[in-house]
Amino acid sequence: MKNLNRPLEFPKARHDPESGYTLHGRRFDDPYLWLEQLDSAETRAWIAAQEAVTHSVLRSVPGRNGLRASVARAARYARLSPPILAGPHGREFLWQADASDDKLKFMLRRSKGAPLETMLDPNTWPSGEALVFAVPSPDGALVAFGKAVGGTHAAVIHVVDVETGRQLPDRPRGTSHTSLAWRPDASGFFYAACPEPGEVPTGDEAHWNAIYEHQIGSGVPARRVFGDDHSKEYWCSVKVTECRRFAVLSKWDYVHANVIYLLRLSDDAFVPVAPVMRSLNQVQVIGDSLLIQTDLDAPRGRLCIAPLKAPEEWRTLIPENADTLQTVTGVGGRLYAVYSHAASHRVRIHAEDGTSLRDLGLPALGSVNRNEGEGIISGISGAWDGKEVWVSFTSYVQAPSVYQYDYAMDRLSPYHVPDAGLDASEYVTDQVWYESLDGTRISMFIIHRKDLPRDGRQFVRLSGYGGFNVSVEPRFSALTAAWLKLGGVLAFANVRGGGEYGRAWHEAACKTRRQNAFDDYIAAARWLVSAGYTMPSKLASRGNSNGGLLVAVAAMQAPEAFGAVYCRVPTLDMLRFPNFSYLSSATVEYGSPEDPVEGTYLAGYSPYHNVQTERRYPVMTFVSALNDQTAPPHDPLKMVAKLQAGGTQGGPYLLLPLRNSGHGGGTTLTALIEQDVDELSFYCWALDVAPPMSGIPHDGDGTHQRW
Repeated sequence: MKNLNRPLEFPKARHDPESGYTLHGRRFDDPYLWLEQLDSAETRAWIAAQEAVTHSVLRSVPGRNGLRASVARAARYARLSPPILAGPHGREFLWQADASDDKLKFMLRRSKGAPLETMLDPNTWPSGEALVFAVPSPDGALVAFGKAVGGTHAAVIHVVDVETGRQLPDRPRGTSHTSLAWRPDASGFFYAACPEPGEVPTGDEAHWNAIYEHQIGSGVPARRVFGDDHSKEYWCSVKVTECRRFAVLSKWDYVHANVIYLLRLSDDAFVPVAPVMRSLNQVQVIGDSLLIQTDLDAPRGRLCIAPLKAPEEWRTLIPENADTLQTVTGVGGRLYAVYSHAASHRVRIHAEDGTSLRDLGLPALGSVNRNEGEGIISGISGAWDGKEVWVSFTSYVQAPSVYQYDYAMDRLSPYHVPDAGLDASEYVTDQVWYESLDGTRISMFIIHRKDLPRDGRQFVRLSGYGGFNVSVEPRFSALTAAWLKLGGVLAFANVRGGGEYGRAWHEAACKTRRQNAFDDYIAAARWLVSAGYTMPSKLASRGNSNGGLLVAVAAMQAPEAFGAVYCRVPTLDMLRFPNFSYLSSATVEYGSPEDPVEGTYLAGYSPYHNVQTERRYPVMTFVSALNDQTAPPHDPLKMVAKLQAGGTQGGPYLLLPLRNSGHGGGTTLTALIEQDVDELSFYCWALDVAPPMSGIPHDGDGTHQRW
């Protein structure tokens, strides 16, 4: 960055001095409001010109080809899921990809020992199309799958005949199809969707989510089974119980609470289980009992049991303890409880009556569960009446793997452990605790080579999230693997607002307590310096989605603490976020700009409204996914325009638009690799890190040549 041949020449954004509004008696200028019109010729031209400047920087970084080789080595590994049993004679389905595949394939094995056959291969589709989900019917004759374009949201359900490979003409109604579960007789399926265009007022197309039932081949429009007639903000999910007697219908208030009903499939009668929106609950049916995992009256979670005859009469089976209960899965007649223990996972096995039997030893400090659209998904799978126990596992230095657990032998055996080119034995994952501004102790993971010198000169990438009950837990990525191979240090702070330590930890940074998350994150950066890992000029701050908001606010409030900021698909205008339809329900997390107290609080930290001309901000890249349906793709545009015009003491400030990408990035592995290469190139450019010209070998003494 310091050796630019010439100053970067950014295209100027038109400044509209008349654009703005008054809120709670205060005038707010919004001179770049016009950039919210992504399809206008003026906006498109400005994006293209900004993109050209950004690419001129990132694509000229020496050693970029070596970065690409390193990312590709860590990203291109064979993938394999546990089998999904469906149909007669041991027929099973699974997800699989070779190292050369750009997308996961959905595979079929007709019987035990039979060769794998390709059922759905999205690698043969156009690059912008993604296979989002695939669910076989109980008889294994059909597969319902979701196809999305330009990202992984707004999927459309299709149905394919397994024997012929022919797609059926069925097209379920509604938009943004998700969460699919078949009727036990395979006559149809339940799914979550938003209404058809024209069925709701303009602007509400992303709301009024509900559960519908589609009958295969009937030609009859899907019937609405479950939803809400009063609140448009709730979203729904559905699954069918293993016993095939019930559909579990959930209605969610974002990630804060949900209600649950059972739909008895024999007569379509509704059975209330958790009918009041006051807690987070997950339900499964075992025999004549309901198991209810809940945080009701237990901020760190407990497991309850209730008879099916009286489903609201809960009795505690596994009480709350010091760890946070994330999931409970019944397999082989036992209960496998996955806990968050200081932000990594522990698995405890219980008898059916709740008695603790033993802990399941995991390969290392890591993660079993994962976060998806339907909340936390258990990494333990299998059947209550079956014998096979499948365990998913990943860590900061181990790619997602699958193990089988033998209870009788108390043995965890590898089923699929891929080679991602990173030798885990060369690295150490430490967990440290530091104090935030108000004295609260915060945990943080630090990952580095075992031979790292603590000389205050290391390049560190700090990340966090701090919202929506999402936990920052040990997970592998090709990007972080390449950073480690480059000699860098990774730091992940478990700031308040996440779910690592239960409901109270999450609520400690909601609405008018949001500053706690920002304080926690800034304190993490300062601790890394005081502890001798790095100095501010060598510290990169990286956040994605809500984490993008986190790192942007931290940079506005404490710019001297960071050398570079990579802010990916964030929300940055905190006074207009509800106008972006997919975020209007996020007021339960952030608060409402329309509320006098909450609106004033939001204005106090909103990055777009807090750019100060006299402050020297670090060099920053703002990433916008132009097909984003989760966060406003125009917010990074407005922020860059304002910083380039007003934040002249620091920077520079780059805009990196992701074309044909949604919130999660591109739809192909090739596209994701290139996005990672751009991010690594930014760190190298901004922090003066010199990657080798080809590959990223370790130098033995823990150092690399710098430019």
